[in-house]
Amino acid sequence: MGQRVQEIERLKRIGQRVEIRGNICYSSCTMYLGVTSVCVDPQTTFGFHGPSRSGTPLPADQFEIWSKIMAKYYNAPLQQWFMSQGRYVINDLYRMSGRQLIQLVFAA
Repeated sequence: MGQRVQEIERLKRIGQRVEIRGNICYSSCTMYLGVTSVCVDPQTTFGFHGPSRSGTPLPADQFEIWSKIMAKYYNAPLQQWFMSQGRYVINDLYRMSGRQLIQLVFAA
């Protein structure tokens, strides 16, 4: 996740637009939603899960820290959803379509 964070921070610094297209955007790929200018394909499937160490649950304090790090790359409605629901899926993915994601993000 460290490399992904560095890349996202670089993209934010230079103001690079990011388009998330294709069949899937799982795991840390979803953190690209935190780039200032992002475009989401309604057909792309996004997969969210909470922080773990290769599927092994983290100690509670580490789980909280890494959940917050992940969530800071989402806007407020997605952050709220992730912290209340999405992060608790560890050994699987909570999947939502780009269309559902757009509705969640822009419904507020």
